[in-house]
Amino acid sequence: MPFYDLRCKNCDEEFNVRASMVDKAEKRIPCPVCGSTDLATSFKFAPNYIRAGGAASEPVAACANSKTCSAACPHAHNSSVLSSI
Repeated sequence: MPFYDLRCKNCDEEFNVRASMVDKAEKRIPCPVCGSTDLATSFKFAPNYIRAGGAASEPVAACANSKTCSAACPHAHNSSVLSSI
């Protein structure tokens, strides 16, 4: 099941929830604050990668925590993930 970043149109609460696509499509996900099912998708900032020195260079992650994040995180220390970009 995917995670959704949602915003309640009734109380303006933003929250993240794991739910099926059917639950989202059929408005079965309630706001945790007011219980309304009138929700909108809330778009969040996605990680951004820049290339140092042009297209032939290795990408550099725009993250200050590149040495402390987990192995699943696609930062500069994880060259196998970056080589597929």
